[in-house]
Amino acid sequence: MARLDAETADDGPALGLLAEALAAGERGDYPVAAWLTDASGRIWAKGQNRVFSGGFCSAAHAEMQALDAFERLPVRPAAAGLSLWVSLEPCPMCLTRALYAGVGEIVYLVEDAAGGMAHRRDQLPPALAELARQVRFRPARLGWAVARFAGELGRAFQAELRAALLAAREGDVS
Repeated sequence: MARLDAETADDGPALGLLAEALAAGERGDYPVAAWLTDASGRIWAKGQNRVFSGGFCSAAHAEMQALDAFERLPVRPAAAGLSLWVSLEPCPMCLTRALYAGVGEIVYLVEDAAGGMAHRRDQLPPALAELARQVRFRPARLGWAVARFAGELGRAFQAELRAALLAAREGDVS
C-alpha cells in the first residue's frame, strides 16, 4: 500500500488544478492552470490561461497569471520556498519567468513534448541554466485515472486553439 500511496501522492492537488484547467478550456482558453503553494499545501496564488478571453493577450499563460498574482501580494513568503504546480509542462516563456521569480520547485502534471521546456532545461542558455540548477523539477505522481484525464485535457482543443493563436497573430481576434 505504501508504494501505491507514493505513486499517487499528488492526485489530490492535481484534481483541484485540473478543475481550474477545465474551467479555462470551457471559457475558450488553453486548458491550463497553475498554483503557487508552500510546503504545507497552502495555495498562495492561482492562475488560469486567459490568452483568448477578454481579448488576445499572448502573455496570459496560467503560470504568468499565478506569478503576477503572487507578486502583487502585500505580504508573501520567499518564492524559493514555493512550488509552482502546472497542469501542463511550462513553455519556454513561463519556465523562464518561474526561474527569474525564484520558485523552488516546478511540478507539472503532463509533459508537453511539443512545447514544454522543463524536460529540455539542459538546452537553456548558460545564465538560465544556472538558475534552473537551483530549482527542483518533477512530474507529478499521479494514479492512472488522474494521469489519463490530465493528458487528455492537456491535448484538448489543441488544433482549434493553435488556429486561433495564428489568427490572433495576424490581427484577427474575432
